[in-house]
Amino acid sequence: MNLTFIYISILCLLCCSCYNGIDKSLISTTEKLNSPKDKFALYHYFIESSMASGSGFSVLNIVDSKESYDYTTRDFFRLNNDSPFWIKWKNEDTLSIKCLVDGGVLSNKQPIRIEIKKWKNWTFEVEYYSIYSASLEIPFVFDNLVADQDVIKFKSKNDSLIFKKDEIEILFDSNHIYLTNFRIDTFQNKFGLSFSHYNLSSKSGFDKKSLVGYQAFIKIRP
Repeated sequence: MNLTFIYISILCLLCCSCYNGIDKSLISTTEKLNSPKDKFALYHYFIESSMASGSGFSVLNIVDSKESYDYTTRDFFRLNNDSPFWIKWKNEDTLSIKCLVDGGVLSNKQPIRIEIKKWKNWTFEVEYYSIYSASLEIPFVFDNLVADQDVIKFKSKNDSLIFKKDEIEILFDSNHIYLTNFRIDTFQNKFGLSFSHYNLSSKSGFDKKSLVGYQAFIKIRP
């Protein structure tokens, strides 16, 4: 056998064994949020376990907003198995995160704890909460969207939904707004978060620019 062919084959095997990237088929719920001046892009997504008995986890990554993102990378930030449900840029190098504790139960207070985490050039101010309840997704068709500094309103001919800015996370695509509203609830003197999920749509479309002040995530495909 030609020695050159053998050397090339061995080199290919070594290269393949050294690269162990994430299988893109395991990636879901991909979201993107640009920093206030659009210099950076935050990517938030879920990675399913490749093992039948394993559990997946959420990850965060931040890159230059002009870069195309490589979803196979293993160079990301992970909050253990805890799940971020609210993420906002405070400035170009600091982010606020609210996170559900994996397996967390009702507690004497919410948030349960607060941590400051560093990753590369960024600082994450993380609050940890436990969950009390969550609703199924509620559909609502609106005719008008009004957003101001403190609240956002979705109005139909017969009804309206009003949410406080600091109690919601917004994700949108070309046709829908997916809004999660959260609040602290109590049961037998213990506290946890209750979540209500909304699938909001408008027959006439909606002004995406009005969502900028709410730092709404954009739903994208990996």
